[in-house]
Amino acid sequence: MAGAKKDGIGGEGGDIRDLFSYNLQRLAGVSTRIALLDIKPQFELNMHDWRALAVLDYLGAAPLQVLAQRAGVQKSQMSRTTAALEERALIARQDNPRDKRSTLLRLTEEGKAVVRAVLETSHDRNRRMLAYLDEAERIQLMALMEKATRGSLELLADLKGHASEGDLQTPEPSSLFETEPM
Repeated sequence: MAGAKKDGIGGEGGDIRDLFSYNLQRLAGVSTRIALLDIKPQFELNMHDWRALAVLDYLGAAPLQVLAQRAGVQKSQMSRTTAALEERALIARQDNPRDKRSTLLRLTEEGKAVVRAVLETSHDRNRRMLAYLDEAERIQLMALMEKATRGSLELLADLKGHASEGDLQTPEPSSLFETEPM
């Protein structure tokens, strides 16, 4: 298959390396390892910690279930994560005015400061990761990832047997990447 067109779908005689999903997973794994090596020593955060903090940053406040969904982790894992972050005084709980049976999680001032600091290092890290792309290519890459995510969410909803327009809508701020229904 030398010289074969890499279309992400693969074909007869190809192998797993031709598939979009395989290459995306490899890239995601490398990205996670890079982030962990960058964030863990400096901020004493693992990837679940960072996701929880970053998602709360843009949501403002959220119940555990919403936080877990937007961060793309199981609710039980997010429960353990938020307990540890509460102990470190990076997040706090408050009464949920819409549902007295639940609480909302929010960043503390210290948590907000940590998010700002990690985001600063994240900008530099992402700049280096995308160094081989010019600005137009980076914009195109993000637009194409958005389209691939939309198609993936549609397939996921079909496989779960409940495709709905709500599964396909772009949440704030501007990305579908954290919306996989658990």
